[in-house]
Amino acid sequence: MNKNSFLISLVLIVVLASSCSNENADVPVPITRELSINEAEIASSANNFTFDLMTGIENEFPNENYFISSFSVSTALSMVMNGASETAQEGFIETLGLDGMSALEINEAYKSLTEYIYSLDPSVTLNVANSNWYTDEYTIQSDFANTLETYYDAEIFERDFGSPSTLNALNEWVEKETNGKIKNILDAINPDDVMFLINTIYFKAIWTNPFDPDKTTDLPFVLSNNQTVNVPTMVGEVKHWTSYDNILEAQVIEIPYGNENYAFTIIMPDDPSDINNLVSRIDVNRLNSVLTDSTTSVRDLHLPKFQLDFKTDLLALLVDMGMPITGLDNLFVETLPLAISKVIHQSFLEVNEEGSEAAAATIVGVEATSFPVPNKVNQPFVFLIRERNSGTILFSGKLLDPR
Repeated sequence: MNKNSFLISLVLIVVLASSCSNENADVPVPITRELSINEAEIASSANNFTFDLMTGIENEFPNENYFISSFSVSTALSMVMNGASETAQEGFIETLGLDGMSALEINEAYKSLTEYIYSLDPSVTLNVANSNWYTDEYTIQSDFANTLETYYDAEIFERDFGSPSTLNALNEWVEKETNGKIKNILDAINPDDVMFLINTIYFKAIWTNPFDPDKTTDLPFVLSNNQTVNVPTMVGEVKHWTSYDNILEAQVIEIPYGNENYAFTIIMPDDPSDINNLVSRIDVNRLNSVLTDSTTSVRDLHLPKFQLDFKTDLLALLVDMGMPITGLDNLFVETLPLAISKVIHQSFLEVNEEGSEAAAATIVGVEATSFPVPNKVNQPFVFLIRERNSGTILFSGKLLDPR
């Protein structure tokens, strides 16, 4: 793929009131219900968090493709939040855009919202998994572990962080939970590392109306510098929804998966060179308004066939967004000076004639920061007793053996 910016945003649409009409009788009908106030708040804030995160990544990778799961990042941060002090928790809540909600309300809403999106479409493969890995040198706080197990269905692993087998087991767990798409996410376990909190998400779905592979052909694609290149492009008369937004100056195209509860949403600016500025202009209200005004279309649709792999450390970006890195007082029984050392995010996306396959994993690494190195007087020395103002030495001596 060309390194010029190319924005195709994957949006998992949760239908609040009723789903779009289902024209395929063979597609299973989803189970839908109205979201609770807290669930709706979590969903809305998570979407705003998406665009805030994308804006920061856009600044860091202005001329590269990228692909993220903000759901994965926010889930990992929510788990860390539960091990933070009250003051630090407020910082995590603010970063996630969930001001006004308590940690308990966030946990309960996350649990019920995750259960809900699992039930939407049996034809869609969706797997969300969480885990906590901690060094056997310390004891995890039982309340913290119970919260992760109760609300995040997290697996808790106590391991020897000095053993190479631990790194292998952690990477294998991530690879397994993402169906082999995210490999070797963690390069090494450092001597100061004491805990890793991990979220993974795997998604695979077929289009409601798949493309015919025989019609895929090389067609022109205009890059952000207005250069034109030919890329493999899927062509088909498939059902999709379209709308146009004058404020964004962009066309919105939405292609449904399965029973139409999930969709691939494309936001394409009129001017290809405007792609880097587009993300900062999108917010949840704008997006919802555009999608509400969309109309059904069954004319030919041209969509590039592509695959993306992306990996970065989001720590600096999240700190800029207000995330605290210290105050993690409730992770361990022992009193330790702890800090978040990394937030590694790795993702995969393939879009082809059949549908889409996506995976992502987020690892929040916690390290024990160094205690101030003590000044050790543990070898022979000369000593003085003196008056400091005048410098007068009253006594002097040498110690060879304190016994």
